[in-house]
Amino acid sequence: MKQLTDNPDVLDTEIQQISLKTALQLAIRLHQANQYEYAEDIYRQLLELEPENPNILHYFGLLRHQRGYATEGVEWIKKALLLAPDYVDAENNLGNIYLQTGQAELAEPHFRRVIDINPNFATVYGNLGIALRELGQHEEAAASLWKAIELQPNDAHLYQNLGNIYRHSKNYHEAVGMYRKSLELKPFDVEAYRKLSRTFYLMGEIEQCIGILTQWLDYDPENPTALHLIAAYTRTNAPPRASDAYVRETFDGFAMSFDGVLKRLDYQAPFLVQHALQQINPDANNWTVLDAGCGTGLCGALVKPLVKRLDGVDLSPKMLEHAHARDVYDALFEAELTEFFLQADAIYNAITCADTFCYFGELTDVMHAAGSALMPEGWFIFTLEKIEETEANEGFRLNLHGRYSHTEAYISNTLINAGFRIHCIETAALRKEGYDNVAGLVVTAQLL
Repeated sequence: MKQLTDNPDVLDTEIQQISLKTALQLAIRLHQANQYEYAEDIYRQLLELEPENPNILHYFGLLRHQRGYATEGVEWIKKALLLAPDYVDAENNLGNIYLQTGQAELAEPHFRRVIDINPNFATVYGNLGIALRELGQHEEAAASLWKAIELQPNDAHLYQNLGNIYRHSKNYHEAVGMYRKSLELKPFDVEAYRKLSRTFYLMGEIEQCIGILTQWLDYDPENPTALHLIAAYTRTNAPPRASDAYVRETFDGFAMSFDGVLKRLDYQAPFLVQHALQQINPDANNWTVLDAGCGTGLCGALVKPLVKRLDGVDLSPKMLEHAHARDVYDALFEAELTEFFLQADAIYNAITCADTFCYFGELTDVMHAAGSALMPEGWFIFTLEKIEETEANEGFRLNLHGRYSHTEAYISNTLINAGFRIHCIETAALRKEGYDNVAGLVVTAQLL
């Protein structure tokens, strides 16, 4: 242990330095444990004491991104790099922020800069591979992942990311091998199981899909994702709607990259809802609207200028953090939709809901509940995935990707029985899946 000096002035400085270092280590531990609020409080205090400390600037910027403030996070990390140009972790994480927000073209040069500084940094080769895959450069992406594996052969996620590249380029057998290797190194990994079963589906080997999910459930019998997907693949014992645990697990894990992923999928549902709302001429000076299943606030940002007050509700606390960061909601609530609707007691002029009912099969209860949350003659605008009448005996079907599709007739009958008048049902493309458009329904209905 270092022996402190007897000089009082130097001693005060040394104690302060030790305290700052200890405080930063504590903040980083809290940060890594997802205790973001506590970590942020310490980072802010440290920045007041040392505003030009590259480590503090870097970690604080990373945390702000993780809390939904990606643009701000980029600026803090850029400040760190101005002070320490060869700070490879900061450069790598700056690239990661761009990658997670759907800007692979901005991420690539940062990853290459890290390689120039440290050509043995395995992680950055993996990140560069992901960026190149997003840019459609599959061959170079695979080469970058292989370089990462050469440097770090026991990292399960590197094999999984290489599997993703092979899957996207339709080299399914190679993809299967990579996912299996990932699971050898890291059993119970949700994404590896999910992607392995999905790859077998793309190969047309449904029994293999079911076998992988059964193996997953042998390890983890109560896993909500595995239970939901095996119901989808076997088409037996399909639940009337996705469980709260499945929805929360799916979107908590998806929250940080959600906006970037949907940008790449040409996601149209929020714009379709906005357009439908504009068609009924909302009163911007008086209307109160609920954005149901608000996610990160993509739809809310479009709706807010059209109304006086906007509330949001979602099951995923991680998604709500990002919605809060958009600063478009007057209030946000963590709750299941049906329960929230029943407690709302006729306070909304309209409810908007972009791509949330694809996690419901049976809609009777939630439609009746929505009516109780609306004022008399209130409006209900939502999207869902479309299926033809001949493909769903009950009016809806749980698909192999884990989402439900509904027929137009089922939607119409359910709304009418719940006390609504159908104003308009239109067919539209909600997003891309692979190279294909996902057909959806945009529904506008009014409470009688």
